[in-house]
Amino acid sequence: MDDVTLKTLWKAQDEKLDWTMKQNLFIIESIQKQKAASKLNGLARLKLVAVILGIFWSLFLGVLIYGNQLHNMYFTVSVGMIMLITIGAIIAYIRQIVLIRELDYSQSITNTQKKLSKLQASTFSSRFIVLQTPFYTTWFWSTKMIQASVIKFCLIAVPITLLFTILTIWLYKNLTPLNMHKKWVSYLLKNDPEHLPVIQAQKFLHEIEEFKTAS
Repeated sequence: MDDVTLKTLWKAQDEKLDWTMKQNLFIIESIQKQKAASKLNGLARLKLVAVILGIFWSLFLGVLIYGNQLHNMYFTVSVGMIMLITIGAIIAYIRQIVLIRELDYSQSITNTQKKLSKLQASTFSSRFIVLQTPFYTTWFWSTKMIQASVIKFCLIAVPITLLFTILTIWLYKNLTPLNMHKKWVSYLLKNDPEHLPVIQAQKFLHEIEEFKTAS
């Protein structure tokens, strides 16, 4: 077998291997992108349900405030803050749904990863929802209740509200991307139905890059 024949065979073999690698990459890329899309579409449906429930909850709270007619300012302020934060959450969720729907998996992996990072940041920022927690401990306050037993109010109701306020502020400050290295934060995020699909989608796309690098 002469040199020309050997070179032709090697070239044909190289072309076959190259074609096989491209086919494998195409298959893996398609499967991983489908997995990512499936996770994020499920997340979009979850957020849509949350938006619908949030709208009904906000309307219900609005009816309660209207019915109270400012007779009890503790109730009005507490329920009003819960309603405002809920409306803020609805807006945040709608924006996140739009981000998910705008994802174009035909674009480069880098661009898709950037958009996923933006979605993840938006999900982190919506943690302000926890700030409504202390108001669930004050909506039932009233001037009559305080006057009836000031000591009990100061020893029971106030400490409970302070405890929830401190805990809420602490959670708000600590549940950030900068604290991902902390075990309890990582555990919460890995079991959070809002964060987990984004993390999984990022992992699926990262595996495509790893395969490209290995190839």
